[in-house]
Amino acid sequence: MLLSSSLKFFSIVTILSLVACFAPKELKKERELFDQKILNNVEINLNYFEVNGDRLFYASAGDPLRPALIIIHGTPGRWHQYARYMLNEKLRKFFYIIVVDRPGWGDSVAGETQEIISYARHAAIFSAFSKDLKNKNNNQPVILLGHSLGASIAPRVAMDYPSSVDGLLLLAGTLGPELSSLRWYNQIARVPGINWLIGKNLRKSNLEILALHAEMEAMAPLWFNVNIPTIIVQGMKDKYVYPENADFAEKNMNPKITDVIRLENAGHLFPMTLRSEVVAWSLCLLEKIDKKISACPYN
Repeated sequence: MLLSSSLKFFSIVTILSLVACFAPKELKKERELFDQKILNNVEINLNYFEVNGDRLFYASAGDPLRPALIIIHGTPGRWHQYARYMLNEKLRKFFYIIVVDRPGWGDSVAGETQEIISYARHAAIFSAFSKDLKNKNNNQPVILLGHSLGASIAPRVAMDYPSSVDGLLLLAGTLGPELSSLRWYNQIARVPGINWLIGKNLRKSNLEILALHAEMEAMAPLWFNVNIPTIIVQGMKDKYVYPENADFAEKNMNPKITDVIRLENAGHLFPMTLRSEVVAWSLCLLEKIDKKISACPYN
C-alpha cells in the first residue's frame, strides 16, 4: 500500500513537471482558437504526404506557388498548437504556410506503428516533403521553423540533405550535446510503474527526450554542413532548454549566415506569445535567402 501511494505521488509530480513546459493556459487559448477559427476553415487544407512507408500529416494555407514555411512542433505536440500562424495575413502574403504533425504524433505515422523515430529518419521524411514542394512551386525556397524538439530536429535536414531546404528558424531548441542532459523528472518517468502510469503520450515524449543526447552527439560533427541562412532564437529564462544553446550556435555555426537572438525576458513558449516577432523573423529570413539583407537584428 505504501509503495502504491509512493508511486502515485511520484507519478503526479512527474506528470505536472512534464506538462508544465507546455503552459496549459497558452494551450487552452490555442485550442479555443482552433475550435473557433481553424477546425472548419475552408481556407485551410488537410493533406498527407507519403514516403517509404511513412505518412506525414499536414495542414496548409496560402498559395502553394509561394515559398514554403514548414512549422515543426516539439514533444509532445500536435499541429493545432501552431495553427494560428496559418491565419496571419503577413505570412500568407509571402508564404505557403504548412504545419505538420511530426512522424509518430497525431495523424502522422512512422511505418506501420507510432514508434519513436530517429532524427535521421525525420530528416529523410522532411527532405522528401521539401523536394516535393519545390517540384510543385517552381523551386521556390523552403524554410523550416522548428520549436523546442522541432528546432533540434530541423538542422538535421540541412545536414543530411543540404539542397532540400533554404533556411532555418530555430526557436528554443537544444543544439549542443553538453546541453542535452536529462532533467530529474525525465529520470523518474522512466522508472517501471511510473512509466506506465504517466500515459502513452508522455511516455513517448519522455523517450524522445531520453534519446536527445545521443542525437545531439551524432549531429555534433555535422554542423559545418549547415550552409543556409539561419536564425537561432533563445529565451534567457527558458526552464526547459538551456539558454547556453545560444552560445553553442555562435561557436559552431557560420557567423556570416547565422543570426543568434537572445530574448532576455522570454521562457520556452515565446512562439505562442511573441507571434509578431516570429512573423518578422520568418520574413527577414526570406529576405536573407533572397540576399536582400545580410542580417536580422532584434532590439
